[in-house]
Amino acid sequence: MHYGNRAPVDFCINAHTMNSKRIVHIDYLKTWAVIVMIEVHVVNCFLNPSFKTAWWFHIVNFINGLVAPVFIFTAGFSFVFSVMKKREELISLSDLFFRRTGRILLIVLVGYLIHIPYFSLKNIIIYASPAELKSFYSADVLQCIGSGLLVLLFLRMAIPSDTLYHRIITGIGLLIVFITPYIWEIDFNQWFPLPIATYFNEMHGSLFPVFPWHGFLFLGASYGVFQLHHNTNIHADKSLNTFAAISFIISIAGIISMHFLSQNPAYTIKTSAIFFITRYALVIVLLHCCQWYLHIKNNQGGLFINIGKESLLVYWLHLQILYRHIFNGKSLERIVAQKFSFAECLTAFLLLAALMFAVAIMWNTLKQHFPDISRKIFIGTILIGLIKFLSF
Repeated sequence: MHYGNRAPVDFCINAHTMNSKRIVHIDYLKTWAVIVMIEVHVVNCFLNPSFKTAWWFHIVNFINGLVAPVFIFTAGFSFVFSVMKKREELISLSDLFFRRTGRILLIVLVGYLIHIPYFSLKNIIIYASPAELKSFYSADVLQCIGSGLLVLLFLRMAIPSDTLYHRIITGIGLLIVFITPYIWEIDFNQWFPLPIATYFNEMHGSLFPVFPWHGFLFLGASYGVFQLHHNTNIHADKSLNTFAAISFIISIAGIISMHFLSQNPAYTIKTSAIFFITRYALVIVLLHCCQWYLHIKNNQGGLFINIGKESLLVYWLHLQILYRHIFNGKSLERIVAQKFSFAECLTAFLLLAALMFAVAIMWNTLKQHFPDISRKIFIGTILIGLIKFLSF
């Protein structure tokens, strides 16, 4: 099923496998992004298009555009925090390797399930149209993150040197950014089956292809290694503050540059390195704003960060509520059909965000206090879904 132009959420390996006090700002940033993501989808589904011509909507739209970079960046950032110093465990194929690999594959699986045209293998074979199959094959944010994390994982296993690993993932990230305009000119379906070709660019309908979106993942991982190093450096605060200040200056310069470049009809913003660098710099600024806020308030985020910790569940569930045909064969998107006023849309957003917040808190609490029960619920849900998919 196609869910339109969505902003993603982060589905990274849980950042709290390391010392949570050191990277709690990542969960705080993810929570902010999840909330904005819900707003994006509610607005896309419900808000009357007449409001989208207002001056303030352009500001909202700009903020909304940061959601995807934030979540893909934090996926890479959190991942290196969780495995950077555990290479020996990974190459020995310990439980850590299988847990990480299983979680990454789950991310990719959920990504495809969100686009599945029918929750029945038989119906897919008989009824799925070419358009539905194309939508199913398209690379969305989950496939983008999952495929990138697999590469990061195997590179960490293959490269013994921390310094070399850092240089290689940084180089890959930069290469992706600067060759994207050329990659977008190529139809990879000439050489690869469509399910693989969709990963390279938007030519076959992918919203989050590897180019340029893996740039945020690899450079997010690179910045994670950088910050991990500075956590043990006595000059950490000064170095990180300097980097944040430079990022702020770059982001302002980028916004101004894009304002003038966008007036040129020949300018393609999606593949632009300036567009990428501007958003990357803004993500760094937001990351440090969260870090500074939590430090000043001496606050570890409290219940607020639970919605960020359970971002995969929130992402999947809120999309089902908005887009799945569960209301007498219709979705809420079809029922409302973009007829809501600003006040109605705001109310819908607050209600959906509150529901997602409650679900995230309850599920996280269950996992923390009753891990065996939560594991059985998770495995049981997967098995029931698999039986239904294969049997009906």
